[in-house]
Amino acid sequence: MRALLLLILLAFVSSTRAALSLAPTPSEYLGEGVKYTQLMFKDDKRQVTYVPPSLWSYRGSAAQLQLTPPENFKRATAAIEATSLTAPQPLDEKTIQLVRQQFLSSLPPGSQDVKVLAEEQNSVLIDGKIETYEISVSYQVYGETYMRSCLFANLPDLQLRFKLTASKKDFDTLHRAFRASIVSWQWTETQPEKTRVAVATAAVSAN
Repeated sequence: MRALLLLILLAFVSSTRAALSLAPTPSEYLGEGVKYTQLMFKDDKRQVTYVPPSLWSYRGSAAQLQLTPPENFKRATAAIEATSLTAPQPLDEKTIQLVRQQFLSSLPPGSQDVKVLAEEQNSVLIDGKIETYEISVSYQVYGETYMRSCLFANLPDLQLRFKLTASKKDFDTLHRAFRASIVSWQWTETQPEKTRVAVATAAVSAN
C-alpha cells in the first residue's frame, strides 16, 4: 500500500505544471538590418519568446516583467504579469465583468474623473490563437490626466496581463508600440540537451 501511495504521489508531482517565470534571458538578432532584442522565458518544458518595443528597457522577476519606454516619455511604465489560476476562466461576460472591476480597483489611490474609454475583445490574439480582453481608461491624479490599459489573456491555468500607463499626450504612441509587440509573444518546445548537442555537433561538422 505504501509503495502504491508513493507511485501516485510521484505521478502527481511529475504532472504538476511549473509556473511561467518572467525572469528574462535576452538575445539579439538582426532583421532587415535592424538589431532587435528578444527575451526568452522558461515555462516548464516549453519556452516563451517575446520582442519588446525598440529602445524600451526591461527587468523581470518570476511574476512580472517591467518595461520602461525611452526617457523622453516621462512617467510612463508598462508591465507583463503572470498569475496562476486554480481553474480555467474563459473570457466570457462573467469573467470580463470580474477583471474589469479588478482593473478599476487597481488605479492609483485618489484617482478622479475615471472614464472607461474603450473595451475590446480579441484586438490581439496571444500566440495567434489565445483570446483576449482589453480595457482602457483615463483618470486624473494631482491635476494631471493619465491613461491606462490592460490586456487580459486567460490560459487554462494562467492569466497574463499586459499593462501600460502613460500621460494622455504620450499614451497613443506608446500603446501602439506596446500592443504591436504583444504579437511577438509565442510558445515553443524546448529541445532536450542531447538534441541541442547533436545539432551543434552537426553544425560544426558541416563547417
